[in-house]
Amino acid sequence: MKQYGLISNIIFIYKNLFQFEKKTKILLPVFIISQILLVSVPVLIPARAVYVIEHKLGITDFFYEVGALILFYGILLLVHQVSEQFYQHYIVIFRTYGFMGKLIEKSMTGDYCNWESNKNQKQIGKAAMAIGGNAFGIERVYRELPNAIIHFIGMIVFGGAILTVDIRILFILVFMLLCNLYFNQFARNYMNSVMEENTEISRKMGIIERSALEPTFGKDARIYRMESWLHRILFDYRDQGCAWQKRVEKRWYLPAASDTIFIALRDGFAYILFIRMAFRGKISLSELTLMLGIVARFSDWIFGFVNACMEIKTADKLIVEFRKTLDMPDSFHHKEISLDQMETGDTIKEKKRKKIQTSINKNITIPKIQLKFAPEIELKDVSFCYGEEEQEILSDINLHIHSGERIAIVGANGAGKTTLVKLLCGFYHPTKGEIFVNHRLIEDYIIEDYFKMVGVVFQDMDILSISIVSIVSGKEKKETDMKRFWEAVEQAGIRKKIESLEQKEDTYLGLTFDEHGIQLSGGETQKLMLARCIYKNAPFLILDEPTSALDPIAESAIYEEYHDLTEKKTSIFISHRLASTKFCDRILFLENGKIIEEGSHQELLDKKGRYAEIYHIQSHYYKEEKKGEESI
Repeated sequence: MKQYGLISNIIFIYKNLFQFEKKTKILLPVFIISQILLVSVPVLIPARAVYVIEHKLGITDFFYEVGALILFYGILLLVHQVSEQFYQHYIVIFRTYGFMGKLIEKSMTGDYCNWESNKNQKQIGKAAMAIGGNAFGIERVYRELPNAIIHFIGMIVFGGAILTVDIRILFILVFMLLCNLYFNQFARNYMNSVMEENTEISRKMGIIERSALEPTFGKDARIYRMESWLHRILFDYRDQGCAWQKRVEKRWYLPAASDTIFIALRDGFAYILFIRMAFRGKISLSELTLMLGIVARFSDWIFGFVNACMEIKTADKLIVEFRKTLDMPDSFHHKEISLDQMETGDTIKEKKRKKIQTSINKNITIPKIQLKFAPEIELKDVSFCYGEEEQEILSDINLHIHSGERIAIVGANGAGKTTLVKLLCGFYHPTKGEIFVNHRLIEDYIIEDYFKMVGVVFQDMDILSISIVSIVSGKEKKETDMKRFWEAVEQAGIRKKIESLEQKEDTYLGLTFDEHGIQLSGGETQKLMLARCIYKNAPFLILDEPTSALDPIAESAIYEEYHDLTEKKTSIFISHRLASTKFCDRILFLENGKIIEEGSHQELLDKKGRYAEIYHIQSHYYKEEKKGEESI
């Protein structure tokens, strides 16, 4: 696994910032230098004022001596405020758009199997936290690193000045630093040890908050009076977060107390020492004033440096998680993935990795002409489970689907139908066995090219709040083939609905981005998803419960169109309604992750097995329903 050191992480985030906005290369040093001078000049002003009085200089000399410093301070303040404002502006913009964009890009292009597991969801939660605000993670380092540099330089310069007067004060200040460092580290170690607990609380609370704001959840909450239950959960997480905060704060009492005590000791010793030196004539009054200011500022430098370093160290942990997420190794072959990334992958077994490393050198792409021909699919001894110790969802699946064949896969909920879809889509690798497409392993293909071959209507639908035309085509309207768009929505049975809308195909779904957006019914949404699949015109179709939300009439209409939709395509139709699969060339009955029956609709009825049994149960239900309707 790749290691991410503190220096490496700092270089990483600043390299990206400098590439995003070249002005920050100048703004950063200007900001640092002006801040050092801004703190130093106020130490000089009272010393120079005392010097003028001490040497009985005139009012003109006073204005020259002190006025020039004040003017210089004003110019510095202006330069500092401008440089700080622009620097802060750019780091916020880049954190929210630049690094967030990187995380979104990774989530959209990386292997799907990396993003669905609970373990990786926690990892992604930590990565999101690294860019979730200015108090931690990436932006925290952007803010604290200049502070660390500023305080380090000030500590060296002011420490050198103290060293020339009396080394004992320096020893006391260094001792204070070490004690403060120890007490701070004690508190931070505890905070870091329980940080994951707080991250998980924040992640879960965020999920609940987002769900509570969704209109679809609002319906359930009102009908089933879920608001008290939801409040109870939110308050529980709030209480957990408050309890976590209190436990952490208790560990900071000791560092705070030590700071107060040490500052009192420092000031007392410094005043006694310097006043004695002044009485003995070793230093003048102006030098006394200057040294007292330097000692006070040196403590600020030293403690500021320690605090900035601690903050950077804490924030760095989240940057490590962010970089781990960006570099999460993909086990499928991607266009931009390197062989080194493949070798460090731990998402598949060694045997499977070696096979992929062999096939990666083949660098198989899919020419456009091949996208016009229905593929041949073959599964050999395919088994799958979502974890090393979990029960297999699929067991020893052997299946040969001929080019252009229409296959129906039926079975009860939990039989493994949707898992099979994920394998055929190239989202997961089989735990055992192999999947061939046109006599090539799926792993042999560049996965982005393989995705072009597959069109899917998924059972679970989560639609972005964008225009209907963009949902169907996956592009902006100006890039969409509108003739093809209208043909797709016509075949899917939703054209009349779209044409009835005031803004027609430009209508947005939901109100997130457009106040005139609409909500489609479940059946209409399924039709829209079917239209998207038709528009893609892929040679391999997978329809996972595509009519579950449709009424019988609409479902029947879709089935009548099914032959046209699947002409010259290899297609898999997944359903738990056995009556909906009669038109398929072959039906596979899946139960407990295994194919237990196979044949045409009539052949399976003649076998009088599980398919026939469930078919007759469902048929009896529909007959009873029909009789009930006639009697009304």
